[in-house]
Amino acid sequence: MSDCEQPTPLEQIKSLYTELAREPDKDFGWEKGKVNAKALGYESEWLTVLPDAVWESCAAVGNPFSIGKILPGQTVVDLGCGAGTDVCVAALLVQDHGKVIGIDCTPAMVEKARTNAKLSGFSHVVVHEADIAKLPLQDNCADVVISNGAINLSIDKISVLKEALRILRPGGQLQLADMIRDNVKNELAETKNDLWANCVLGTLTIECFAQLVEEAGFEQVSFVSKTDYKTAENTVGGKKIEKKSLANSGYCLGKGLCSQPDKPDLCF
Repeated sequence: MSDCEQPTPLEQIKSLYTELAREPDKDFGWEKGKVNAKALGYESEWLTVLPDAVWESCAAVGNPFSIGKILPGQTVVDLGCGAGTDVCVAALLVQDHGKVIGIDCTPAMVEKARTNAKLSGFSHVVVHEADIAKLPLQDNCADVVISNGAINLSIDKISVLKEALRILRPGGQLQLADMIRDNVKNELAETKNDLWANCVLGTLTIECFAQLVEEAGFEQVSFVSKTDYKTAENTVGGKKIEKKSLANSGYCLGKGLCSQPDKPDLCF
């Protein structure tokens, strides 16, 4: 690559998250690990039961488990699973008769997620190397889809959302934590090459994200809350939940504010 060429977003992502997988103790400029997970409300039991190695490369921006129950026997898909921390938490929740599927595009993270699942003693976990906008999964195969700080990284967010809807069974739910752009601080220093992988350039405002969700086939968007997680001065963590109805539209489980109470909600 010449000095004039910029790395693509995918190249940035694979480079940065390979580094995070292999050098978890490095300072990347944002919070990570078990201390961060605890601050985001991950339960003490999970932090204790799962090996420390499961948490070391975890860069959670929120807690998708705090916005909806995951039950024993369910099938959970984690979009952008990274080192597999949320995959392992989900595996605890669905128990041995459930199933958890992780999806990530970075080979080093896929390898680490598989290692962490094995280290934790889970035989009901599968991790695929794939684009979250093109899932290698059949229709209606999941009860719950989760994601934590990954959708903002995709250059094809609408396809990611459509894919999530496609694989959800009727009545299934999508539980997300992700970075959003802060309207108050909307100027971006776009000269830095790594801002896409660092969850900055790919972030959207609440309004823009809501529009994409509606285009994907979900209805009614309501903001629930922000986390304190930051990747830059102009980004902030947010969380959302949506449920797939029998008519293949999305609605939430009653969290957040409802701008159109006669229709189902997506809350985040």
